[in-house]
Amino acid sequence: MTTNGNHLGDLDTARRKAILEGMQAELAIPLSERDEVRVEYLADPLDQVKSNTDRDMAVQRLDQRAKLAHEVRLALARIREGEYGICERCERPIPARRLDAIPWARLCVPCQSELELLGVEETGDFESAA
Repeated sequence: MTTNGNHLGDLDTARRKAILEGMQAELAIPLSERDEVRVEYLADPLDQVKSNTDRDMAVQRLDQRAKLAHEVRLALARIREGEYGICERCERPIPARRLDAIPWARLCVPCQSELELLGVEETGDFESAA
């Protein structure tokens, strides 16, 4: 037990915090992919289809990156608040192995699996899915 009431050791939390801060810094670097989002009008219909597909894929990558950056910020906030490593749905400790694999995890595996089966996206409104 640590001074913040967390079930994780202070060294484990500090290590994960450093990993999350590194991810946050990396995710903040301007992306060259933003240039790929611009709309181009091409004369050749096949080139236009390829351009549209490339743009759609770039938008999806940017969206995934923004979601990950949001999850990393939330994890760092939970560390500051002493709530890191606690499932936001069932309030049980999230196993250290899960946090080693996914340091921004907000849910334990059983809760994550249940929400995925229900088709609920992880938005923070877990009570509505219960």
